[in-house]
Amino acid sequence: MRVLVASHPFSLRPIALAMPVLVACFAVEAQEAVELEAQQITAPREVERGNGPVDGYVARRSVSATKTDTPLIETPQSISVITRDRIRDQGSLTIQDALRYVSGMRGEAYGFDSRGDSSLVRGVTPTTFLDGLQQSVGSYNNTRTDPFTLERIEVIKGPSSMLYGQSSVGGLLNLVSKRPQAEQKNELQLQYGSFDRKQIAFDSTGPLDDDGTWLYRVVAIQRDSQTQVDHTKDNRLVFMPSLTWRPNEQFEWTLMANVQKDDGGTTSSFLPHRGTVLGAPYGEIGSERFVSEPGFDEYDTEQKALTSQMSWRLDDTWTLRQNLRWQKSKVSYQTMYGWPPVLGADDRTVNRIWSVSKPEVTIWTADHQAESRFDTGALQHTLLVGLDYRHSVTDSKRASGVATPLDLYDPVYGTFYPDIALVDEPQQRVAQKGLYAQDQIRYQNWLLTLGLRKDWADTRVEGGARQEDDAVTGRVGLTYLFDNGIAPYISYSESFTPIIGLNRVTQQSYDPLEGEQWELGVKYQPPGSNTLLTAAVFDLREQNRQMPDPANPLNTIQAGEARVKGLELEGLVEVTSGWDLIGNYTYLDSEVETGPAAQQGKRIASVPEHMASLWTQHRFSIAGIPGFSAGAGVRYVGASWDGTDSLKTPSTTLFDAMLGYAYQDWAFTLNATNLEDETYYTTCLSRGDCFTGNRRTVVATASYSF
Repeated sequence: MRVLVASHPFSLRPIALAMPVLVACFAVEAQEAVELEAQQITAPREVERGNGPVDGYVARRSVSATKTDTPLIETPQSISVITRDRIRDQGSLTIQDALRYVSGMRGEAYGFDSRGDSSLVRGVTPTTFLDGLQQSVGSYNNTRTDPFTLERIEVIKGPSSMLYGQSSVGGLLNLVSKRPQAEQKNELQLQYGSFDRKQIAFDSTGPLDDDGTWLYRVVAIQRDSQTQVDHTKDNRLVFMPSLTWRPNEQFEWTLMANVQKDDGGTTSSFLPHRGTVLGAPYGEIGSERFVSEPGFDEYDTEQKALTSQMSWRLDDTWTLRQNLRWQKSKVSYQTMYGWPPVLGADDRTVNRIWSVSKPEVTIWTADHQAESRFDTGALQHTLLVGLDYRHSVTDSKRASGVATPLDLYDPVYGTFYPDIALVDEPQQRVAQKGLYAQDQIRYQNWLLTLGLRKDWADTRVEGGARQEDDAVTGRVGLTYLFDNGIAPYISYSESFTPIIGLNRVTQQSYDPLEGEQWELGVKYQPPGSNTLLTAAVFDLREQNRQMPDPANPLNTIQAGEARVKGLELEGLVEVTSGWDLIGNYTYLDSEVETGPAAQQGKRIASVPEHMASLWTQHRFSIAGIPGFSAGAGVRYVGASWDGTDSLKTPSTTLFDAMLGYAYQDWAFTLNATNLEDETYYTTCLSRGDCFTGNRRTVVATASYSF
């Protein structure tokens, strides 16, 4: 590991010199734990599936990075798996909350936002998938996935277009839903917390017959809650039943339905620089400030989805898989916000505009796969060929206009209600299909991963021009598996992302984003342990990246080429059977290499140079009474810039904690994030606005298992 880190041209020599010592210490402690409890390891960990439950914080396998059930240590790519236990212990209320302790990730990249889960991976917005199928097309037109419905969250870092087609150069998130299990389990959960959060959730799974041919699961959520921003709510209803038919060991078919309705408002206030990170005559604007109008503002979403996942092992060589989803979502998005986001001459008020958007999106996705495991002489192959397809239809009505100004220090609401006359937007149809092939070739301790894909994308806008894009993307990776659990690797991968829409000034279609990345890393997992240490350096570049137009803030241009070089260190350690530790460090060096004069040579907006986090949890007894647990975490996010290197958003250090007690079938947990209730800003952009981070949140949870 010293060679990998020290050879990289970053000024991180102290960290590089310390890494071998840390690895040695963690390895010794983990090995001692294994020797003491060797008889407890075998059953649950050997039956782990790459898309199934994990006992503890450390997953050993994943399907997301290769679409085959592959050990993480054998994958030539940086992967972080956030398990169900970890989501629960850290009290993650949203997907972006769960990303806080992951290397290379910037959770809540655009602050506390009720409209979606914003994040950056390696400085780029990731593409989100659910159970291996892309979850959405466009933005602000679907519901947010609730963490309670998930078994795990997997962060695949770097380009993955070879397998998934249109996806970000920075990486992707694959959200893995809870599936029916063979063991009967039931959980009833009650929550109460900050901002009058009241939630009840239920999860039940098990067999429907004596021989386990039919398995079921039902997940349900009801929430009534306010938020840290005045006049906004965060209510939710979720019903997610699923059924598995497994007539024999060779065939498995799972159907999952999801019905969700969210009743909320908009919490992104686009507050101006002055009064947030910059001084203002009347002081700092309150983070609770609501810039829209009560009674008018809403962000309400409805979604219905049906997913089918089928797997059929024909023989010892061939396995066929088919994943399908139909999804329909409706959104009513009404808001007012300051524009331009600048304090007026009186240093108190901001001009506002109002906007109404009511999109309806229907998406069909399919992924057909054939996997073959065979040998050619001394070479062992896992060959995967696939064909995937996605088709979406978007219908939308819109309206917008100028609203009355608002005093940000002493707001008076009810002075303006727009006369809304919705206009039909041209219908938009997007079709994508891809053909891909991957071979994982093993020779003794060497593992070579090769992949190639051809993509076709077709976008049609009613009454407008047809946009067709195609690309060939690939990846190659080489891993060496030492017998002691060390696995160095090197990989190269590419990405391809069509951009839907037109440049408002030139009226020309955008060119597709094209990216590539080199990655060099090492993974260490001592045999038989529940510890995983990883280190990676990478260099990614993206062409045709979108950025704000300096001449027109309402327009978006393509800024030539941007690059990000970085270092990621991540450690998940089971120090003892009752003590878990997570530690991360990230260094990102970003730059816009070609583009507008105001941005060329500058750092990419919102990308901090340094990030680090540490989480630890310990389970213990008091006076001989077992069942107690306590955890604590610290998160550091370094300073970032506005995209022109003119305005810096200060760094932030936040503290989290948890206390728990379990007795028989009951479990009680108290989670607190941002303990000091610090007001901070996650990013400020050159167009003039800043985004407020999450204030202190305390949530008490009581769970009953039966």
